[in-house]
Amino acid sequence: MLGKRFDLEIEKKWQEEWVNHNVYAFNETDSTKPVYSIDTPPPFTSGKLHMGHVLSYSYFDFAARYKRMRGYNVYYPQGWDCQGFPTEVKVEKKYGRKDPVEFLKNAHEWTNQMITKMKAQMIQVGFSPDWKYEYKTIDPSYHKAVQLSLLKMHENELLYNSAHPVHWCPRCASAIAKVESNEIQRNAKLNYLKFKCEGREILVATTRPEMLHACVAVMYHPDDSNYTDLEGKQIETPLGKKVKFIADKDVDLNFGTGVVMVCTFGDKQDVVWAYRHNLEVIDAFDKYGKLINAGKYDGLKSAVAKKQIIEDLTNAGLVDKVEELSQVVKVHDRCGTPIELLRSKQWFIKVKDYSKQIVNDAKQIEWYPKFAITYLTDWAEFVEWDWVISRDRLLGTPIPFWYCPQCMKWYPANENELPVNPRLQDKKCPDCSTSLIGEKAVCDCWVDSSISPLVISKWGKDQAFFDKVYPCDLRPQGVEIIRTWAYYTIHRCSQLTGKVPFKQILLNGNVLAPDGKKMSKSLGNEVQPDELMKTYPADALRQWAALSGAMAKDRPFNYQDMKFAKSFLNKLWNASKFIESNLEGYQYDDLHASKLRVVDKWVLSRLRDVIDDVTNAFENYEFHKAIKTIQDYFWHEVCDYYLEYVKYRIYSDDENCKDSKLAAQYTLYNILINIVKLVAPIMPHIAEEIYQVFYPQTDKFVVQSVWPEPYTEWHSPDDVVKANLLNSIITEIRQHKSTNQMSMKSEIQSLKIKTFDDLTDIIEEIKQVGIVKELVIEEGKFEVIF
Repeated sequence: MLGKRFDLEIEKKWQEEWVNHNVYAFNETDSTKPVYSIDTPPPFTSGKLHMGHVLSYSYFDFAARYKRMRGYNVYYPQGWDCQGFPTEVKVEKKYGRKDPVEFLKNAHEWTNQMITKMKAQMIQVGFSPDWKYEYKTIDPSYHKAVQLSLLKMHENELLYNSAHPVHWCPRCASAIAKVESNEIQRNAKLNYLKFKCEGREILVATTRPEMLHACVAVMYHPDDSNYTDLEGKQIETPLGKKVKFIADKDVDLNFGTGVVMVCTFGDKQDVVWAYRHNLEVIDAFDKYGKLINAGKYDGLKSAVAKKQIIEDLTNAGLVDKVEELSQVVKVHDRCGTPIELLRSKQWFIKVKDYSKQIVNDAKQIEWYPKFAITYLTDWAEFVEWDWVISRDRLLGTPIPFWYCPQCMKWYPANENELPVNPRLQDKKCPDCSTSLIGEKAVCDCWVDSSISPLVISKWGKDQAFFDKVYPCDLRPQGVEIIRTWAYYTIHRCSQLTGKVPFKQILLNGNVLAPDGKKMSKSLGNEVQPDELMKTYPADALRQWAALSGAMAKDRPFNYQDMKFAKSFLNKLWNASKFIESNLEGYQYDDLHASKLRVVDKWVLSRLRDVIDDVTNAFENYEFHKAIKTIQDYFWHEVCDYYLEYVKYRIYSDDENCKDSKLAAQYTLYNILINIVKLVAPIMPHIAEEIYQVFYPQTDKFVVQSVWPEPYTEWHSPDDVVKANLLNSIITEIRQHKSTNQMSMKSEIQSLKIKTFDDLTDIIEEIKQVGIVKELVIEEGKFEVIF
């Protein structure tokens, strides 16, 4: 029997039941059901879910629950992204920077604590992975898979080690990928410095005087006639160094004086010019962002050196003027430190020459929504360098290579010794017996997650299992990581297997704060799911996620959406209690369908349409359409009208009304059981509680039941027209009573209805529901006259 209200204790009860009964288990040996496999996003182990998690994870949990009810053997593993800068920074802050072994031990302990918290939250929100297949990128088994993938890519000449300018974070003392950066706008000073060439004073404008020691050329545009006579001449910097004065078409005539100094490396244009003109490369900074090769300025941080150099040059009369300037700079997205371009020996995966192939592979995948593929194709057009995958940190998958200083060669690990940590394992060169130097760098965390489809498919371990679940049916993810997770996964998995890694990709946008800004602790506009679930049930959060309609688009969080979701739960609960109380003793029999009245046929015909529409919405991952369709039907057609239409029938003890009562009970039963199944993927807790009341004898849960079918015998368009007319008449009666401050139970002595339609089949409802004593019907344009 349904209780007084739907509450959090009911949700907690079913969460425990589902886990205890292993309801979401994937059956590896079942060959009768089609497999539906999901390459779920492994979240960073921060210790708490945020609203973005609730949104995105709800999306594919809806899909998983729906597919189970459609008869699929759903493979829904859950992973954890444990490595990389986010985790290392947090562990470093808590425990300090100890020796590598101790640090990694602390990192593992911290990560497992965070996973325990996040797992409990996932269960609380009703997410339904098969925890048997849980994985962590920090585990040795995951390291083994990542290292094997690198060895295979090395064999195929897709992985290489080289000295190259890379994006570098001085605070983290590591290379980072371009996609790990954000752009910020800041105020800067544009310094006009005096250079000398052939006895002439040449002004060069720069925001980076601290890089003067790394100046390797000065350039002007070939169309600038002011300097054509100085082409190829020696020009002297304010620090006394002489470099070439070169013409180049990429010089911006509108910046500063139209003359620019080339430093290695101030920005990516410097890299282009250095390669184009075969210029000398001077390393300007060490890995901590301190100046090197700078004479008396060696060891100074960038900001300090800038101030000191400008002061010295000003005293020497070598600064012409200084202007204020607003500029855009790149910062590391994890710590906010401005990024430098630093020449460094790093490991790279080839992507630049494969951009077209990646796009072609992406086009083999169904994108939801379709337009979102443009995010990937646009990114592919602007890939300038290969992907730098090495990070000079501790927490990450070790790169499985050793270097011989004698042979000047890199030697890969053997497959049979994986996983390995070259930092801790001594080896001799197989060619010259020299002691090898183990690679100390670890992998970028995207190297780990970009083979998640392979790891969950047991690639290289179990071919039969791999063939069963790969390619994955669905890759759900956020729009903001298309250029990382999607791009790299498609490339790496396709190269390693010859097949694209998934058949469909489902994109969600970001959840913004109620003020429309990005949620941020510093702005004080964060909304935490933990706090919400003190007031709202998990099924309300899940409804909010479905209603958000945020497929590939950002959307502000709105408390009104939560209130509405909770209201619908209460409406469903109270209506279910009403139906339950009026089905007591009812024995279901399809023969009752032969006694249906017009209103019964109408509401069942509409139910048929709803089942069809909701099914199509789920098939296309349009969860907002699914829940909106259900809410509109159940609230505004079933509750507002139909339940009122049948009360007089089901309350009646008159033997002559027995068939009509049974027909009403038949209709109520079908409405509720089908609605409960339709909402089950989105609102599983309330659906389970209601389902078990109606099926107390079954050993099944609602997610194991069969998805509703739109029965053809319920299709009755003529009765829909008649019922809609009835709805209009009842609405007029309600408005009349309300306007005249009458109780809805007040009797209307006389009512005249003008219409050209035949009201014979609905006269009983008009009189009983409207409480009309005398009803007069005349032909004419529709009008209700009191």
